[in-house]
Amino acid sequence: MNRIHRFAILGALLLAAPSAFAEDALILTVGATHLAHTHQTVAGRDSGLSTGANGVYGIAWEQRHYNGIAYGGELLLSNNTIDNSGQSGNVASRLFMLTLKKYHRPWAHVYPYIGAGLGLADTQVSGVNGGTGIGPAVEVDGGVEFEWAHSLGFYTELRGVYAPSGVIYGTHVNVSGVGLYAGVSLLF
Repeated sequence: MNRIHRFAILGALLLAAPSAFAEDALILTVGATHLAHTHQTVAGRDSGLSTGANGVYGIAWEQRHYNGIAYGGELLLSNNTIDNSGQSGNVASRLFMLTLKKYHRPWAHVYPYIGAGLGLADTQVSGVNGGTGIGPAVEVDGGVEFEWAHSLGFYTELRGVYAPSGVIYGTHVNVSGVGLYAGVSLLF
């Protein structure tokens, strides 16, 4: 069986699975990210960014419905170091996203999900020539939430982000990449 058929069968099984319960959720995560573009031109100079980010945190709020659909918003924070023509600095990234997810319940207390988000990426370069750039951001994500108490869960997520940054304030820093997150979900 080829790969496309396997993905089609997996997708059909996930969509046919019973849905999660209706509730609100506050999700707190920490993670690790990997930038897709480490060599960039920032403020007119060739620059090297660290592949892995430090200080990777996320906070999200979701409203979940009985059909398994959840919508909400999230804030993702991360920091990368930058070397710009012999000077070292920092790139602080803030992503503000509106999200839409589909949760499933194939087994008790196990909720796999898939989702997408749309929002803004705000990057601020400090310590070297640069400034602030704001631009569009798009994400796709998936993961599993393990609920071990009615109001508490262990949350995992694999996220792909496309955030080329913008030129509103003149600085381009592409913070596109992938990340793996884990944390807790507080259910209300």
